[in-house]
Amino acid sequence: MDMSLAWVASRKTLHDEGLGACQRVRILALAHFTDNDASRERIRALFHSPLGIYVSAAQREGCELRLELDAASEDLAFTLRTLKRVLPEARIECIAPRVFARRICTRDAG
Repeated sequence: MDMSLAWVASRKTLHDEGLGACQRVRILALAHFTDNDASRERIRALFHSPLGIYVSAAQREGCELRLELDAASEDLAFTLRTLKRVLPEARIECIAPRVFARRICTRDAG
């Protein structure tokens, strides 16, 4: 998929999911590997790729890797494309607006 198609696809996804107005999105992904060595190598590749800066949490349990990525909504297409390239085993579980607890408290107080 070229850059323009990826951008259009991400815009459509954002609009369809009601994410168009949010500035940040949270992406949850799960990858399953055949052995521990493969998962270690993939994690190393992930953190040394451009996608490494978007990882806000990573949890490895045996041969499974759970990821939480935090990205700007305009970077969604890049993030998903790069995740597919760097970690092809990963499956997206959820894409949702990123909500910070301090912002919820501030809104409720006002």
